[in-house]
Amino acid sequence: MLHSRYLAGASSLALLAVLGLAGPASAQDDTTAVEEVVVTGSFIAGSPENAALPVNVIGQDEMQKQGSPTTVDLLKSIPAVSGVLGEANQYAAAQSTGVGNVNLRGLGAERTLVLMNGRRMSISPGAIYVDTNMIPTAAIGRVEVLKDGAAATYGSDAVAGVVNFITRKNLNGLEVSGNYSYIDGTDGDYTLSAAYGWQGENADILLTAGYRKRTPLPVTERDFAMRSLAENPQGGWSSFGNPGTYLTSSNGGVTYTSALQDPGCATITGPGCQFQFIGFNNLIEEEEHWQLYGEINFDLTEKTKFHAEVLYAAHDVPQEHSSPSYPPNNFPTSALTGKVQGNGFFIPVSNPGLQAMLGQMTPAQAAAAANGLFTSIAWRPIGVGGNDLFGGGAKHDRRYFETYRLSAGLNGEFDFAGGIGWDAAVTYMDSNSDVATSDILVGKLQRAMMGFGGANCQGTTAGANGCLWFNPFSTGVESNVIDGRTNPGYVASTANSREVLDYIFGEYGYKQRSRMFTADLVFNGEVGSVDFGAGPLAWAAGAQYRWSGVERQNNDDTNIAVSPCADSSVNPGATCVAQNGPFSFFGALADYDLDYSVGAAFVEAQMPFTDSLTGTLAIRYEDYGGNIGATTNPKVALKWQATDWLAFRVSAGSTFRAPPQTQIAPTATTNLSYTTAAGGYRAYDLWGNPNLEPEKAKTLNLGALFDFGDFRASVDYWSFDFEGPIRSESGSQIVNAIFPNGAAGANNCGNPTFAALQNRISFNGACSAANINRVRHYFVNGPDVKTSGVDFSANYTARDVFGGDMNFGADVTYVIEYVVAQNTIEGIVTAKETDYVGTMDYLGYGSQPQWKGSAFAEYNRGDHNLRWTVRYVDNMVDTRGGSSTFATNQNGRKIDAFITHDLAYRVFLPWDTTLTASVINVLDEEPPFARLDLSYDPFTANPLGRYYKLGVTKKF
Repeated sequence: MLHSRYLAGASSLALLAVLGLAGPASAQDDTTAVEEVVVTGSFIAGSPENAALPVNVIGQDEMQKQGSPTTVDLLKSIPAVSGVLGEANQYAAAQSTGVGNVNLRGLGAERTLVLMNGRRMSISPGAIYVDTNMIPTAAIGRVEVLKDGAAATYGSDAVAGVVNFITRKNLNGLEVSGNYSYIDGTDGDYTLSAAYGWQGENADILLTAGYRKRTPLPVTERDFAMRSLAENPQGGWSSFGNPGTYLTSSNGGVTYTSALQDPGCATITGPGCQFQFIGFNNLIEEEEHWQLYGEINFDLTEKTKFHAEVLYAAHDVPQEHSSPSYPPNNFPTSALTGKVQGNGFFIPVSNPGLQAMLGQMTPAQAAAAANGLFTSIAWRPIGVGGNDLFGGGAKHDRRYFETYRLSAGLNGEFDFAGGIGWDAAVTYMDSNSDVATSDILVGKLQRAMMGFGGANCQGTTAGANGCLWFNPFSTGVESNVIDGRTNPGYVASTANSREVLDYIFGEYGYKQRSRMFTADLVFNGEVGSVDFGAGPLAWAAGAQYRWSGVERQNNDDTNIAVSPCADSSVNPGATCVAQNGPFSFFGALADYDLDYSVGAAFVEAQMPFTDSLTGTLAIRYEDYGGNIGATTNPKVALKWQATDWLAFRVSAGSTFRAPPQTQIAPTATTNLSYTTAAGGYRAYDLWGNPNLEPEKAKTLNLGALFDFGDFRASVDYWSFDFEGPIRSESGSQIVNAIFPNGAAGANNCGNPTFAALQNRISFNGACSAANINRVRHYFVNGPDVKTSGVDFSANYTARDVFGGDMNFGADVTYVIEYVVAQNTIEGIVTAKETDYVGTMDYLGYGSQPQWKGSAFAEYNRGDHNLRWTVRYVDNMVDTRGGSSTFATNQNGRKIDAFITHDLAYRVFLPWDTTLTASVINVLDEEPPFARLDLSYDPFTANPLGRYYKLGVTKKF
């Protein structure tokens, strides 16, 4: 009775025909027909046309017709998917570069369960979602997307739905493929892959290898991405620059009494001494991806089959570009300077950079600086001149990820009780990452400003015996490396050497690991004695044991247990109350090694009440133990074939997601976040919360299926009602509550009602927006969320048109509501109930366009296929419109709709060769302007413009 989930690719075509998602199969499609399959969302095999759940199936043939998109491009093109990582740089998303994900309904990628051949995959290290770039693309035969909650079937994480990547089953021989994309401003992207399949009488093998290379697309190659300060004040502009603003006093720096501006500021930076750092970044980073996959299936006996698969995948981002240095959030103590130390670095008058600058000052300024200067908030060590340690431009960071996965199992059928099928499998996955972000060490920077920098510094004389100076002024900056403007105040002898830069920079680095082990046992069969009139009751039941573990190991400079203090890099024995670590921007981290185990059991029953009415009931119990506890989730589904051409389906259930280990452990991770009130990026320390509870949701889907032969369509109403969704507190809400008028006007500093909230913020001095240093926030069970909408898809085939067939299709998602209840933090209402449909909620609920869809027209004739596709993402309104962000400049308040056109051509050539050629974004549409760092919304648009793609596949 058991029908394996490792199925022939033709099941995709059958289900596509039901849902109206694809045209006729190609003559060269290597699939065979099957009568019954296990479709994602159920453990009971049946005919695809009996499916009561909203499942999209995208087969290999369909992917070819779209121009063989990457996994990220394929997932992002699904209207029900929103906010996908991996296509281009999402600025300040700390570990996202090179990583892909899938985000159904815009509810967060962590709420979409990703499977491979029906088995779970582990989360990406340091994240709470699966990295879809680890999927072995060359091995995939189809992708099944269940757009409905599925906790009753799969357990935790299947909240918004499930995406199941299923490997090819009928390849016989060798297939070699290559694709090249010409993208203006880059050296192009390309992929190479090979797949070998062998089909024996009682066994089969699949072996694949894939490689993908992406080349950098600098921000400076796209005019829309670099805007003036007037056009986009958040377009990578910062008042914290170099040149910068410094503080002085006449009594040796004991107190700050006046401000002194670097004379070079207005010459080589932006208006008002603003520094535009975005020109140092890339829209696409250099990336390399590798995937190796092997699979074997063979019959042990007539009724017992063995399956095993092994995966190795990795991706490398060797030089992620970022600002030449960050503005300091952490400062040295008086032990290093001999001064009564405020929040700044001390620069003695003997510093050669200051000596050179004295000659550019007025006599009064020079006299004021005679006892040295202190850095201010509006400063960073390296700015417009670029960072010579990394080749003279951007600072380079490193991201490397790799994963190993092994899954093996047996399935068969017992002879008793009418034949009971069984399936037993184990899966182990081990994912690792090595992340290093270059940052300046506070103690070493202070020592270098005083002339005692360098790895070989000896003695007590500044600037002698191997001791080096660091010049923090524009006197050491020759020019603005982005726009070429020269600095008339440049003094070559004061330029910072590569040796002193190497001394002050360290690696904020850590290695992370995510592991998962699952053991599954599933039985299924029929109860012949229970017949509702249209056939016996079909059932499935089973159990699962799941273990998952996450680890983080920090290098010594990053580890709070080794280097807790600002001075730790030069004084390893330093002790401190505020353990912010030794780096100037990033905070110290703690090592962790966390795990938990889950036991689960489920039952599913399918009841054919009549020839036209079928019901399914499923229920699953999962036990996490400890503070999380246990949960039980039911689901019911009905399918009614009202007429030959009309069917209705309904499903309702409850679903849940348990908090990941990192979110319940009392450890912190530092993120960068743009803080409008402060006018730049600040450090936000996000802490775990041992009191987190699982989030819960009720789901409902009501649908109708239409089949008039050559016209097929489906329409579904869906809703998700969340209780206590797990999310991080909004750091921006904390800041906005204390500073409701931004940097200007009245604030709540010192207001007793806001005392607990104010304590979440540390300041460089007195409580003021300009002095914000770090913000502390936590994972919590946040305000309830309710979202609903309608999916529509249709397909029509016009036959015998000029000797071929015309196919027309559309796939549309319309979001009715995305309502978030009132939110409070520390007893303060920080956000009222809000409907986020049609908005871009920066640093909150993300981009939520009301309409998203695509439509295509396709012509098939013999070996030729030509498809024109139009993709639409609706306009949005920036939710910050009521804040100081748009107080004087409404530019970007509305983000326009993004409409693109793609053209793809496929032809089957002699010698088993297939050629595909595509023009993506035919009309070369620029992404709509948004008030973000890259001047567009990377979650709903892309920065590539028109590009061309050519692919060749050869079978042997």
